[in-house]
Amino acid sequence: MISAAIFWFEKNLLLFQFISVLISGALLFFAFYFIVRTNLIGEKLEHFIDVLGSRDFSKRRTLKAWKQIQKRLKAGDANQLKLAVLEADRILHEILRMAGYQEKNLDEIFGRLTEAQLSNIAEIQQVHKLRHRIANEPDFYLTENEARMAIEIYKKAFQEMKLIRD
Repeated sequence: MISAAIFWFEKNLLLFQFISVLISGALLFFAFYFIVRTNLIGEKLEHFIDVLGSRDFSKRRTLKAWKQIQKRLKAGDANQLKLAVLEADRILHEILRMAGYQEKNLDEIFGRLTEAQLSNIAEIQQVHKLRHRIANEPDFYLTENEARMAIEIYKKAFQEMKLIRD
């Protein structure tokens, strides 16, 4: 009787191996799926990427966007000035999200930040209110001086975060 069971098992061994591989693959797929969906390794993976040097890529991207903001500021056109402030605010939001602040908007993030984390947080909040006016009031007039002051405030924050130098 035992020899018949062993013979049957040997005869169907390939089938058992195939079924085992399918079950293992399905379990592995679901394990990865749930790890990704619950973001269990998201922050650790970002930290690992930063350690490996990919942070230079995000720095380069920020530097490129900063140069675009400077170009818009130099243009002096009212619409370009507005876009410069909007882009600087957007970059700040992206950087803070990458730093782990997952709130939906900057106002919620500002509620969590302290002056120890970002020294000019009060100024940034004021400039963010200016950004709201630019975005929500189509007839809002932004002077060149206001735009330059706003960009200087963002510049100070970006320098503090070591994203730009000058």
